[in-house]
Amino acid sequence: MTGFASIFTGINFIVTIHKMRAPGMTWNRLPLFVWGLYATSIVQVLATPVIGITMVLLILEQTLQIGIFDPALGGDPVLFQHFFWFYSHPAVYIMILPAFGILSELIATFSRSRIFGYRAIALSSVAIAMLGFLVWGHHMFVSGQSVISSIIFSLITYLIGIPSGIKIFNWVATLYKGSIWLQTPMLYALSFLFLFSIGGFTGIMVGVLSVDVHLHDTYYVVSHFHYVMMGGSVIALLGGMHYWWPKITGKMYNETLGKIAAGLVFIGFNLTFFPQLVLGAKGMPRRYANYLERYADLHQLSTVGSWVLGAGLFLILGYALWSLAYGEEAPQNPWGAATLEWTNVAAIPSHHNFTRTPLVTRGPYDFHLADEVFGGGDGEIGGDGKLDGKGEVQVPDAVPSAPAEETA
Repeated sequence: MTGFASIFTGINFIVTIHKMRAPGMTWNRLPLFVWGLYATSIVQVLATPVIGITMVLLILEQTLQIGIFDPALGGDPVLFQHFFWFYSHPAVYIMILPAFGILSELIATFSRSRIFGYRAIALSSVAIAMLGFLVWGHHMFVSGQSVISSIIFSLITYLIGIPSGIKIFNWVATLYKGSIWLQTPMLYALSFLFLFSIGGFTGIMVGVLSVDVHLHDTYYVVSHFHYVMMGGSVIALLGGMHYWWPKITGKMYNETLGKIAAGLVFIGFNLTFFPQLVLGAKGMPRRYANYLERYADLHQLSTVGSWVLGAGLFLILGYALWSLAYGEEAPQNPWGAATLEWTNVAAIPSHHNFTRTPLVTRGPYDFHLADEVFGGGDGEIGGDGKLDGKGEVQVPDAVPSAPAEETA
């Protein structure tokens, strides 16, 4: 059921993005978050059936005693690994591609700069989605697969680092000479750049055939996975949660507590997982409760780090709940963002988002045009923009002409 839900969700997003964009919302005006969801949906539609079919084969093997994976019945257990990783490696990108999209929004908004290399970032998301289906064998270097297969999978693993690197360099270029505003969402964005870069570099290391034989099934792999999944996906999720919190709830959170929590999460995360890189390099295997005396100090440091990380996460939970009950009313656009959702005058959008279908006349990161209508981050309508009493904004002459009551 969850598999079908995932497939149908992917189809829903793909069709919506293709067929239901607002007038004027061309592919080159799509927010990069939407591009991230588009690439994610492709992976959901193509990868999820594989794990579903694998479950069906397991059921057939168990109920009808057909030899598929069980060697005792004449099956091949390595075949199960191929099926499992063909889904499970793209599943990593199902989690990280939306995070890439969130980060593009945060970097652009809080550096007050047009995103550098828009098309490169957008298309690199699609490239990651496609290449992600070709690297599953790098999880199986010690499974007994052929040498030529391992070499090919290792090479493609290097290739998939290219579109990820494109994103990192373009985000840094966007920051360059930008007007940096260090609000809580931006702190998470900067944390992401540091943590995900470590995750990426350590991923290259386990993609090296000779090195992976030593690092396979050690704490190095555990740490690499968490630097990608938590240092990437969860950190971006926290940044996105803080960024869209005013739009979701209509309330503002405590900015000072937000910054403290971001610092605790960053410090606690590194204290927890960086020692595990060292442990793995020294040969500490994962999935063992006991370990040698020489590993004790690093394990204890990792444990203390988890407490710091937990304190940061509980602090976020605390001020988020406080915000719902006692937070200040959110202005229309507290960050001065330029994407379409912030053009809605209502702090919390109506059930159908807009009172009438908006007409898009600019790109998602054209801050020089957005400022004239929506202000520069103080939540006020700027320039000559006026509310028309119907929940829409009348656009001044400086913005490309369009019917006043329909323009966003």
